[in-house]
Amino acid sequence: MDDDLDAELRRLFSDDRLDVHVTADATGVVLRGADRRRRRRTAVTTAFALVALVGAGVGLTQLRAHDEDTAGQLLPTSASSSSTPPPPSASTVTLTTTVTVDAPPPGSSGSVPGNSGTSTPGSVKPTTTTPPPAPPAEVGKVGKLALGMAEADALKTGSLVEPGTSTNGCTAYATTTVADNDAVIISPAKGIVRLTLPSYVKTQRNISVGSKVADVKAAYPTATQNGSELLVEMAATPKWTYVFGTDGAAVTSIRMRLAANDCPSA
Repeated sequence: MDDDLDAELRRLFSDDRLDVHVTADATGVVLRGADRRRRRRTAVTTAFALVALVGAGVGLTQLRAHDEDTAGQLLPTSASSSSTPPPPSASTVTLTTTVTVDAPPPGSSGSVPGNSGTSTPGSVKPTTTTPPPAPPAEVGKVGKLALGMAEADALKTGSLVEPGTSTNGCTAYATTTVADNDAVIISPAKGIVRLTLPSYVKTQRNISVGSKVADVKAAYPTATQNGSELLVEMAATPKWTYVFGTDGAAVTSIRMRLAANDCPSA
């Protein structure tokens, strides 16, 4: 029986009427069908995506409308409301700068270190400038003779030793207390322009011949050095200057010299 079945199957398979004949455009037909199915799937997917987006938009619109309604109920309404929308408000930005100052340590008085004053941190203490000392004021006079005195008046005092020596129009005299022939010099126009102090006479600030140079500078802070001499200008009328002759350590002579003089040797 198996042989008969086998023979029958062979006969059927060899029958040309049962062959499937493939047309020449069969491949193109299959590809076009697959492409149509792919486009249908893409269209369905796109439609689902659009439906989802539309649904989300509707939900957001409803949520925004609900929030606006709620905000409208919470905001106060004006009795004279206008249909014109209000202009946009301007935002104001305020910048605040914070400066932190360290607090003084406990027990501190808050003063600046090294300063015993009570100024607070950050305060500026004015600078104190010590003014220079004012020129001393002393009278330009020795005994009866005074700076600026005319020659005739000086001779009347009896303090001058005659005869005097004339040089460049000026006359020099010794005095009864100073043997130096140039102790007093007199200008025809200015009068006495030089007076030499006796060695025992002290100035109003206790400086005399033999005083130390340091003592002169202490007594007369405005003294200036000019070679071996110390010059101290006086605040007097007429203006004059002390001339302290020194040997570098001590005073050897003291003269008064008129500021406005025309005698070169004075």
